[in-house]
Amino acid sequence: MAVATGKVDGMVFVGGLLAGMFFYAELSPVLMPFVNSTEMGQITLPQYFGLPVLGVAAAVIAMALAGFYGATVLERKFGGR
Repeated sequence: MAVATGKVDGMVFVGGLLAGMFFYAELSPVLMPFVNSTEMGQITLPQYFGLPVLGVAAAVIAMALAGFYGATVLERKFGGR
């Protein structure tokens, strides 16, 4: 929304996002030996922790909701309305 309305902070954010994606895409052939350097190869969080996929997904969602709630509380406390 910030980019659509012409706000500079939104444009900087999207510019950084695009630059990061571009540099990772360009460097990924160089980084892949490091990414796959362990004996485990590619592994997901559920595989690493030995937990069910739905449990890990629920935990990630719970952390996101807690973060949104915490941000709301901090915004009400420190935001000038």
